[in-house]
Parts: sequence; structure tokens; C-alpha cells
Amino acid sequence: MANPILDKVAIVGYEMTDFGDLYEMGIADMSNMAINGALRKAGVDSNEVDALYVGNAGSGQFLGQEHLGCLIASESGIYTNATSIEASGASGTAAMRIVTHGILSGYMERVVVVGVEKMTSLNKSADTQEALATSLDTIWESSMGATLPGNFALMAKAHMREYGTTREQMAQVAVKNHDHARLNPRAQFSNKLRIESVLNSKVLADPINIFEGCAASDGAAAIVMMAPDVAESYDSEPVFLRQSHQTHDYLSLQQRPNLHELRSVRKGAEMGYKKLNITAKDISFAEVHDVYTIAEILAIEALGLVAPGEGGKATEEGKTSLNGEIPVNTSGGLKARGYPIGASGVAQVIEIMDQFKGNAGERQLKDIEWGLAQSLGGAGGTSVVSFFSR
Repeated sequence: MANPILDKVAIVGYEMTDFGDLYEMGIADMSNMAINGALRKAGVDSNEVDALYVGNAGSGQFLGQEHLGCLIASESGIYTNATSIEASGASGTAAMRIVTHGILSGYMERVVVVGVEKMTSLNKSADTQEALATSLDTIWESSMGATLPGNFALMAKAHMREYGTTREQMAQVAVKNHDHARLNPRAQFSNKLRIESVLNSKVLADPINIFEGCAASDGAAAIVMMAPDVAESYDSEPVFLRQSHQTHDYLSLQQRPNLHELRSVRKGAEMGYKKLNITAKDISFAEVHDVYTIAEILAIEALGLVAPGEGGKATEEGKTSLNGEIPVNTSGGLKARGYPIGASGVAQVIEIMDQFKGNAGERQLKDIEWGLAQSLGGAGGTSVVSFFSR
């Protein structure tokens, strides 16, 4: 049981690489750049680090490389215990959550979490889709032809039938996130996207078009986490992780009672609100898992940021844009910032750090009190919802 006096964990240093086609960099190179950048910003020497946790979804699939913790620790000069965590798209924040427990228990004081993925080594789309499908139920889904976009397409159709969500509303998620990414110098895609281009792009899995999904990316993102009393020596105004909840639903869609909601996300959000004695109305902004446009709509509903069935309408009306009532994916999201799978959750945290630290440039929000990050594994089997404040 955690020390009741210690109810939060500080995040001090953070750094990430650009996201995109980093052909010239290996997985250890990217990790090293992010880790040592975060340590420099935190003012922490590598020999002060108690542990290194690596969030990675598919180095075995993409690279044929396992034992990733040891590899990255060796290359980064961190000679302490190193562990790799896999939870599909939630790998990075799942690693962060484990570190949180270690710090709260008093077992660790200074820990580095790095999320990383090297995806461009697989240059055939069929190979990439096959690798992504391992995050589904391989007995009842992927072995019978199911794919990740195919499963989200089923969820999109269910949402459209239940609530009348339109293809235009889904496409607007991509348009909005590209608009945000244009203000993010490290985003993979900085081009403006017109709704007509999204709707007229090639069908990926009906009703999802190819411009509504994420591209394969390389990249790494790292944060330095500390006990609050230790952090005082490094940062007089740290940002705190206040709650983080990992929850699950059935892995296969066939076992879920309905396909138009993300129950795993809803459960994690409700637990966090209850523990913190806040409501969804207290959230100032959120980074959510928009691997496909329907995923963002499902996420903001499950988080309670909008009412069930209102996610598409809220996006269409601009409520989730940078100047809207509840800005969502100010970084550009997975869609436009990029989606190196294991790095995506930690990159969400870095966007939250930039916002709280006033380092977000043209996408800087004002008067923020609570930030929320939501990561998703597979088609909603795993969710990590995390809450941040000063």
C-alpha cells in the first residue's frame, strides 16, 4: 500500500525525437537521444537513475529484437535495472504507471521512462498490418482475417447506427488534428488537410478512409519521474502525475456487449475522477488515442468530456479544437504528430508538460488546471487514463 503522505509523482525532465521516417536511426539511437535529452533538461546524471522502463509494442515483430530494456540501457549509459513493458498502443503509459507505483511505494526516487518504436524497417504495408493485428485476439480475430482498422471500422459503423454519427464528422477529427500539428515543429505531418481530401481518399476499411488513420512512424519520447521531495532539488515548479488507471475490456470484439463505446476508457476515467474528487468538467485539455478518427470520438465520450453520441457533433462544431471548450490533441494527436506505437503515450505526456510549462508555442493554452492523457491498446482491450496538474 502506498504511503498516504505521498499521493503524487513529479515529472521533471522530458524530451522526444521528431516522429516520422527516421531511416538513419536505430531503435537504440532514438532512445538514447530522448533519454539523454530528458536527463539534461532535468539536471540528472545517468548514475543517479534508479531504474529505466521502456514502453515498446513491437520490436520483436518489427525488428526481431527482444530484451529491449538491456539494449537501450547499455546504449544510453544507464547501468541500473531496465525493464521493457508491452501493452500495444498503451505501452508507454503502462510503463509510466508501473514507475508511479514504484515511486509511491518508496522503492525508487528517480526513474526514466522511454517509449520507443522503430516501424519503418517493415516496408510492406501487408507486413505492418500483420504486425499490428497481433494486438487483437489471434484466435478469434486476426487468424480469421481481422485487422486493426477493420475492427475500428466495425466500431465506427456501430456508433453511426446508434447515434447517427456521420463520415463528415469523423473526417473532421483528422482535419482538426492536422491543424493542430501545423503548430507543432516535431509533428510528422504539418500539412493542412481538407475535409474533401479525407472523404475522397482511398477506403482503408469502410467507413474509415486512409487519411483517417495513422502512418507507420519511428520515434522515441522520454520523461524523468521523481518523488516530489526529490524533485524540489531539480525543479521548483514540477508537473505532477496525480492518478493513472489501467483498465481492460474483452480483447475480442465479439465478447463485448456493444461496439459503440470504449468501456475500458470509461472505467479508468471514472476511477480517476472519483479518486481526485473532480469531474470531466474540470479537465482543461486532453491528449487521446486517435489511431483512427472514430477512436477519438469514442474516447472523448468515454472520458465524459462530451455526452455519449455527441463526439462527432462536438468535433464538427469546433468544441475540441485549440480554441474550443475542451481542446483535444493539441499536439496533432497520433494522426498528425505521428504514431510510433510505444512512444505515443509518453509523447502525450510531453505535450501535457509543454502546455503546463508554457512551452507549447502557437498552440499554447491559457488558464489550464487539469490535463488528461488517454492511451489505448489494440481496439480498446487495454486503456491507461492519467491525470496531471501543477
